[in-house]
Amino acid sequence: SIPVEALTFLPMYIAVDRTGKPEGLDIQLLSFRGDAESAQALAGDSVDVNLASMNGLINLVTANQPIMGFYMGFYQITFDWVADKSIKAWPDLQGKSAGVSTYGSLTDFLTRYVLTKHGLQPEKDVQMVQAGGNDTILQGVESGKLGVGILGPPQSWQGEDAGYTKLGSQATEVAPQWPTHVYMAKTKWMNDNPNTLKALMRAHVNGIRAAIADKTYAAKVLSDRLKVDLGIGARMYDSIIGGYNDKGLPPEASAMTTFWDIMVQGKFVTEPWPEAKFLDRRLIDTFAQWAPK
Repeated sequence: SIPVEALTFLPMYIAVDRTGKPEGLDIQLLSFRGDAESAQALAGDSVDVNLASMNGLINLVTANQPIMGFYMGFYQITFDWVADKSIKAWPDLQGKSAGVSTYGSLTDFLTRYVLTKHGLQPEKDVQMVQAGGNDTILQGVESGKLGVGILGPPQSWQGEDAGYTKLGSQATEVAPQWPTHVYMAKTKWMNDNPNTLKALMRAHVNGIRAAIADKTYAAKVLSDRLKVDLGIGARMYDSIIGGYNDKGLPPEASAMTTFWDIMVQGKFVTEPWPEAKFLDRRLIDTFAQWAPK
């Protein structure tokens, strides 16, 4: 399962379309309305594997679910902060509002982190507004109800193309890499189905390689899955294709340090976690033995 339809899930879309069948897999990919629903499906055994955010995995582990991440390698930076045309720099947000998806979400904590970094106190200097999805956040900026909104593509591009101010990106304001998605499953299922797990990850690796080898095909997969025109699919492809690590490795140490700092500030955790608490490395560490040649 995946929490929502999103451009960064491209390798799994290709696994469903092309690379899963040669591995003997008939992948049923379910999408939900966010991390909470996909995590519930995994915890309730409605799905075998969930590809979702690190925040989702943290919540499952914190709830004492017997679930571990087993493959990472998604480093994509997807968020931009797009502001009203009258706002040219972060200090101009004094007395304005900032739109995020929901309170307590990653978009909320990233925005609070960046505002604080620029000397603005959330809720005191800048009002935090729960604004919903990308479309409604962009509409809020366009209508003047929001001073700034945190947006992913294609709405971030639409806003910038229309002349709204791009104040910053997640890459420049937070970290150049981010643990965007993690494959996770129940430990018992991983122990009981090692060959299925390896087949799924071969399909994933071949999905990345197919995307790199054939931009036209990969862009069409994105445009079909996300119901955007082919030009937007190609632009999405360009924005994400450099952010995959087919060996499933976590992001660089400095990026993980920033990630845990934000998780502590947001009270997701009380302190940074050791890797062994959330990541089962058996597939990552034996990559050369099972990976496609």
